[in-house]
Amino acid sequence: MRLAKFDPCAALLVVASCYAPHPPEGVSCSTNKLCPEPLMCSFGVCVAEVAPCTPIDAGPGKLTIPKLREPIVVDGDLADWPTCFITVDPSSAGLTRDLGAHGRFTPGRFSIAADATHLYVAAEVQSLLPLGDAPLPAIYKNNAISVYFDGDGMFTTENYDANAAQVVVDHANREQGFHSGRLLALPDVVTAASTGSTTFTIEMALAASSFGLAAFGTKIGFDIGLVGGDGSDMTSELVWFQACAPPVCGCSNGDAAPYCDAREFGTATFAK
Repeated sequence: MRLAKFDPCAALLVVASCYAPHPPEGVSCSTNKLCPEPLMCSFGVCVAEVAPCTPIDAGPGKLTIPKLREPIVVDGDLADWPTCFITVDPSSAGLTRDLGAHGRFTPGRFSIAADATHLYVAAEVQSLLPLGDAPLPAIYKNNAISVYFDGDGMFTTENYDANAAQVVVDHANREQGFHSGRLLALPDVVTAASTGSTTFTIEMALAASSFGLAAFGTKIGFDIGLVGGDGSDMTSELVWFQACAPPVCGCSNGDAAPYCDAREFGTATFAK
């Protein structure tokens, strides 16, 4: 007589079905970016389905910075950028600066993210020919982005305090720091740019040390401008937000913009 092969699952059917337990979402990926099946690794986290992008909670002049578990590769390619984008155009900009553009602006979109050590910013901007080829330090005369930071979130005066900076990166990946209009060398800043037929993209990574800090505050001062320039002059800037306008705020040179008045920054809070 031949005995039937023992089947443990069949034996358990009287009380319960055999099953393979599914691991929970949100656990960290392994060091080689692997996850238990059927999960997949997305920026250091095991997920059942990779979302198109991680939303940014945003309101007038306020952002929440999504927290990532692994760094972003700064290469100018936004195909792997994990967080969603915010549009800045003439209808949505908090400040529209026409400095000779005659209405020909450079609209686009930007995004922000952070990991345990770095803050990341990305932008995609419409190219407006000529893109400009002004050399350092006057790269704000080219098509560029201008990003404004205050590292500890305390910005109550026109003049930038010690941990505030303006970072300009142009379409050709030339980068220059400024501090209330004066040239500033910024450590620990990495940027990359890529120019296409109709847009250019820029990514940057900064550390708290870039602003002379051991750590960022729980929130930071933040603003961004999408800059148009022909190489001879800066012709326009679409600024995401203007917190304080004339006559309450303004610069000693008679202008009113975040490059010369830190009180005009918005805020960005790090997600917990």
